[in-house]
Amino acid sequence: MKTLSTTLEIEKKGNIAILWLNRAKKYNALSSELWGGIPDALNKILLDDDINAIILAGRGKHFCVGIDLAEAGFAAGNQNDGSFSEAESNLRQLDGTQRFQTAISSIAECELPVIGVIHGYCLGAGVDLITACDIRICSADANFSVRETKIGIVADVGTLQRLPKILNAGHVAELVYTGKDISAQRAEKIGLVNDVFESFDAAFDAAYGVASEIAYNSTLAVRGTKFMLRQSENLTTDQSLLLNGMFTLMTSLKSNDLKESMRAFFEKRPPKYTGT
Repeated sequence: MKTLSTTLEIEKKGNIAILWLNRAKKYNALSSELWGGIPDALNKILLDDDINAIILAGRGKHFCVGIDLAEAGFAAGNQNDGSFSEAESNLRQLDGTQRFQTAISSIAECELPVIGVIHGYCLGAGVDLITACDIRICSADANFSVRETKIGIVADVGTLQRLPKILNAGHVAELVYTGKDISAQRAEKIGLVNDVFESFDAAFDAAYGVASEIAYNSTLAVRGTKFMLRQSENLTTDQSLLLNGMFTLMTSLKSNDLKESMRAFFEKRPPKYTGT
């Protein structure tokens, strides 16, 4: 276990890293220290060549109850003490929001697949976190809400951009306009989560099982696949196909992992990938 700060921990289990939100007493409310530490934590994980998949989970009773509203000035420049103009104050606040957005986006942009394990409350910015994950698995007690409209603000760090890529338009509209809570069962029904399990332990074990299946594969191929999925979001089908063909030609078709896969097939044994 590596404690990065008072709010984040990295645990390594085999070829899998678990990034723990560690503000259990605050129900993992996102303080500036917590969200600000996420990119650095992911970078540290990626420095370990043995890691092939990542799990994101929360300590304590809840996954994440959203932004820490009690923390004054969670984005730099929120407060204007009169020493600068309203224009500069607005720019400072925008800068803080963009840094928050970048922190959440670091999950989506991570080279390795990230699996979110959700239990208890997942509210507001907690939904921003999980929509940036590649896969979402939850326990039966999980409760989800895009809470921002209920407190009079517009969600602005990722949910409105990523949720429409996960759910159909009607479900997105219902969740973001009403701010209503939905159960784990409803979340599974509409496709917000892949599966629901009886308890956090069962959900975590399932996520670890999925991560293990991913980690068994060629890391080079898994990273390349995530790269192509991300690039395809902003390309036409023809553009994506061209990039896909060029990427495959230059990487996986020339890789040691492909050669090992072929040898293992003919020798009737499991492959031993090196990620090269």
